[in-house]
Amino acid sequence: MTYITIRDVAQRAGISVSTVSRALNNNGRISLNTKAKVERAVAELGYIPDSRAQAMRSSRTKTVGLLVPDIRNAYFAELAYTVQDSLFDAGYCAFIGTSSESAARQDSFLASILSQRIDGAIIVPQGEVTEALEKLIEQHLPLMFMDRHVEPQSGGLENVPVVDSDPTNGICDALKDIKRHGFLSVGYISGPIVASPSLQEREQVFRNVASKMFGENNVFVESTGFDQSSCVNVVNRMRNSGVKALIVGYSPDALRVMNVMAREGLVIGKDMSLISFDDVEVFRLATPHISVISQQVQIIGRTSAELFLDMLENNSEVKSHRVETVYIPRESLGNA
Repeated sequence: MTYITIRDVAQRAGISVSTVSRALNNNGRISLNTKAKVERAVAELGYIPDSRAQAMRSSRTKTVGLLVPDIRNAYFAELAYTVQDSLFDAGYCAFIGTSSESAARQDSFLASILSQRIDGAIIVPQGEVTEALEKLIEQHLPLMFMDRHVEPQSGGLENVPVVDSDPTNGICDALKDIKRHGFLSVGYISGPIVASPSLQEREQVFRNVASKMFGENNVFVESTGFDQSSCVNVVNRMRNSGVKALIVGYSPDALRVMNVMAREGLVIGKDMSLISFDDVEVFRLATPHISVISQQVQIIGRTSAELFLDMLENNSEVKSHRVETVYIPRESLGNA
């Protein structure tokens, strides 16, 4: 691919490079005739100004690093889209990367954006302190965590604002609905909690609330890993324990549970009632429709972008913000 340079524009217009530069940047006295020549040459050649060169002359690049764990995950896809859309409306572009739930890949992306001129970063961290995160803090760039936080919060990380969801209301309302439907026990698949403080919090909230409602002996909890290919063993252990109502704290696991039940001829809402975190489209299209605990992903995305822009443009001290989860009952919760 041949790139058109400012020298090509100057040659086409028959004027000097410095004159073209002044015309493009509205800098200095340029006659209307000369400016017209430059604009005509730009249009004919399809010249695109070098944003890196512009950044060297400006304190802003209008570019923000945006990192999510997995763009294939419908929840994170919608989160990234919402943030990107909000930034675009404010005149910013998002440089999007995915960590694939890997701290090493996260750090590779962070090293990449640190080598370029960006105005700041909004990231869904991997839940642990890494060298690249510490370097990002040292650069004093505007930084925001979204959906997850990092443990331990030290070395400057404690000052990074976090926009995430509070699982309490959604879990409480879901458990109350399970109780109303006559279930005497309840199960919970917490997901890959080892690498996620947010998933750890969800499990702890579930344990606390469910134990009070159903009694500790009637509460069953299992965890999984990010790379788990099947939930067969987990579902079977739940069924063998007499569990017929199940809450899943990590939506990809809920999809696996649905697949396992379909393969084994189990009917959702009859043989096993199911509630999942995250109101992703597939749960609204499934038969039966899946009850969910919504993190209100669009609110998280818009709030993250708004607070980040306030930090960036107004140098404001932004505080962390939590969005209340909302339980949405559907047909996947049947009667005991």
